[in-house]
Amino acid sequence: MKVLMAEDLQSVREHLGNLMADLTDVELRFMAQEAEPLRQAVAQWRPDVVILDLRMRGDITLAVLESIKKTWPGMAVVVSAFFFEPYYRKAFLDLGAELFFDKSVEWAELVEFLRKRRVQDGSTAAELAPVSSV
Repeated sequence: MKVLMAEDLQSVREHLGNLMADLTDVELRFMAQEAEPLRQAVAQWRPDVVILDLRMRGDITLAVLESIKKTWPGMAVVVSAFFFEPYYRKAFLDLGAELFFDKSVEWAELVEFLRKRRVQDGSTAAELAPVSSV
């Protein structure tokens, strides 16, 4: 399973890498929290899961989520945040995010989501053709 995380903080990258160390069939890549390079990476690499930060640079995270879900409906999108208002969680889940987690306390939820997603159906986003815009 391929996981792409948009994250600038090295400590967060290291923490996720450590938590996922026992998931041998997961390929984890990180990149900066910039919207356009992230969209390009998603199009080229076609990860199974994209983890977005609530505060992305270059675009509103909601717009990035919507564009990914519109183009690749089968691609899982997770949103992460430190210190957020509760309505953000509801808004992102309502727009199609599979998980919204608090990076300060909810890492176990992310790892459990990735474990379940890994064995869910065996298909990968790379096997899914993008949906063309009409």
